[in-house]
Amino acid sequence: MQISDEEQRLRFCERYNNFFYTGRKKPDILIDVKIVKKLPQSQKAGRIFITRHPGDRNHNWQLFKNRCGYIYKSPIKDKSQVMFINRDFNRVTAHLLPRKKREYVWDALDIIYDFLQVLLINYFAQRKTGVFVHAVALKDVNGTGFLFPGKSGAGKSTTARIWHNQSRAMVLNDDRIIVRKRSGNFLIYGTPWHGAFDDYLASRIEPAVLSKIFFIYHSLKNAASPIPKQEAFKVLYPTILPTFWDKICLENIISFCNDLIKNVRCFHLGFEKDKKIIGFIRKL
Repeated sequence: MQISDEEQRLRFCERYNNFFYTGRKKPDILIDVKIVKKLPQSQKAGRIFITRHPGDRNHNWQLFKNRCGYIYKSPIKDKSQVMFINRDFNRVTAHLLPRKKREYVWDALDIIYDFLQVLLINYFAQRKTGVFVHAVALKDVNGTGFLFPGKSGAGKSTTARIWHNQSRAMVLNDDRIIVRKRSGNFLIYGTPWHGAFDDYLASRIEPAVLSKIFFIYHSLKNAASPIPKQEAFKVLYPTILPTFWDKICLENIISFCNDLIKNVRCFHLGFEKDKKIIGFIRKL
């Protein structure tokens, strides 16, 4: 069945309703959107990072740096854009081309993918206040927060599906999670960037205080073993999204991760594809 543009847009909206803020408090980050007929020419700047699509190897986005701050450029067809960012990553002038033959001149999706993720990774890293993790996160019925990092194929979507279908726990996301430190606690937050499992998207999503971190893998039986704090960093680091292009920000991310594993218990977790894993984890 073919999905219309409007149906596709409404499905995307479900994903973002939990992420948009509609209160009156002054925002920490301000993005000024300008719809232009022609994208501005790049100011003199040095390229510091580039991504390529894994399929065709074409450019996805590039990040440049100059004396005034940073420049983000995307050459993707029907989504070409240029963003001028200040040094603190909290003020942006976004230049977008108008959408042709579409109901909307521009859409929030134009900024959310991929620019907003790049912006937030840098924003948190500069302030040593948070990191992005490739993980499932959930808030259990008693308010306890669990984080399940893992590489591709480790079972993140399977874990999210089991908890969503077999418990009353709240799945925050099955792929990208923000971990932040607030008032001495580490909190986990859902994001718009999900993985293969998305049944939870229309449900209410709330942050949770992180209690335990489980590094998951498929197993013939449920088994958990504590990870010594001196070894936890080397299993956590491959699951985060670091700022390779900025030495100071990268040091801040490493410092944040060390603080995280110092204060939150970490486990290796082998699990069966069965709802018994829910009770197993709750008893730990």
